Amino acid sequence: MAAFNKYYEEEWGPERWPVLLEALKKPVRHCMMINKYANVDDLKTKLKDVLPDLTMLDFVSIPCYASKTMSRFPQPSKDSANVTDYYILDAASVLATEALDIQPDEQVLDICAAPGGKTLSVLQRLDKQYGRLTSNEIASDRRRRLRQVIESYLPPDVVEEVSTVVGKDGTRYYGEPEQYDKVLLDAPCSSERHLLHDEKELELWSPKRTQVNAKRQLSILKAAVHSVRVGGLVLYATCSISSLENDKVVERMMNKGKIPIEPVKLKLPVGEKTKYGWLCLPDKTTWGPLYFALIRRTGVSKEGGSDDEDESDDNDM
Repeated sequence: MAAFNKYYEEEWGPERWPVLLEALKKPVRHCMMINKYANVDDLKTKLKDVLPDLTMLDFVSIPCYASKTMSRFPQPSKDSANVTDYYILDAASVLATEALDIQPDEQVLDICAAPGGKTLSVLQRLDKQYGRLTSNEIASDRRRRLRQVIESYLPPDVVEEVSTVVGKDGTRYYGEPEQYDKVLLDAPCSSERHLLHDEKELELWSPKRTQVNAKRQLSILKAAVHSVRVGGLVLYATCSISSLENDKVVERMMNKGKIPIEPVKLKLPVGEKTKYGWLCLPDKTTWGPLYFALIRRTGVSKEGGSDDEDESDDNDM
């Protein structure tokens, strides 16, 4: 814990870090994201006793409700049409998908899709006749659960029309160049908030873990940029509080990737600006932690080099 504290105090400063640390130790705040395919009358009946405690979030376009008293929500359940009524998640995750500005007719790739909260947020925005989401998850158990989540929240005909689940290595997702209008990358990361609630994992933490994660994140980001069409957008996101896994990964992609990209400036009602992206932290917003950066692909691949080459220069990470 001492090494962890020292590392992040250097990152956040002696004034903010103790406040942020205490916020990270508290239980995660959640909202309920209403499923657009759920039966409205069934939902009203189910929630009638808790409605006075709910407040609608005004910083996202998908209907999401938070508890005024931080009490627990009733568990999601199937309605009369056999569709699950809502999904419980951190509102910062919904905000991140808002930044991607997904249109109903777009082709979207979620390159690290499990457990499925952001995937469902994307699916709420797509039209079943024209839009399509490809959800990728390499781990077979997580992929199976992801498929179950999608099938639980969408009617069977919508699943068939709008959703595809695949199981590829995200660091080697190079088989579909320039196929997607938008790509969502919710990258595996250090997830410091979860570490603080797991003493054994926290004892195993070292700065090397952050460096290893950043290297892997860059590899997946390269594949994501490779997969998006010229002019398309990639949203890079992590739940890490380390700049090494956040802005530094984006910066390295800009400097070392062979595909030209540019960061898109974000101005959102919740969170704070970083050099290249946006950050929601629980000491300031009660949501998060979640970092995300919006990246636009501006051209075709440059001559020479390869975006799937091994990154060996760890010293500048």
